[in-house]
Amino acid sequence: MGELNEWCVIVYDKPGTDRMSVFDQHVHGLPGAIKNGSMITGGQINDDSNPRKPIGSNLTIKAETKDDVIKILKNDAFYKNGIWDVDNAIIHHLYCVYREGLEYQL
Repeated sequence: MGELNEWCVIVYDKPGTDRMSVFDQHVHGLPGAIKNGSMITGGQINDDSNPRKPIGSNLTIKAETKDDVIKILKNDAFYKNGIWDVDNAIIHHLYCVYREGLEYQL
């Protein structure tokens, strides 16, 4: 196994989908990814013009490669139930300089 990297991920919901219909499945699947260290942060992103309307998710994922990140996304209930548009996810390497609760280091 190679070096694990952190990845910044934005994955939008497909138009016309209702994430709340599978929200419980999604949340119940998170503890495994959190415990194995692949999920660092995660949360819902909302429409700027309607802050209560979800449009996708923002995640920090720890994985070796971008392909591994995609595999993690495709294992989630939001993908399996047609909510996430993983094919158009925005995925970039992340070098985190500061994280709340951890000592700042260069």
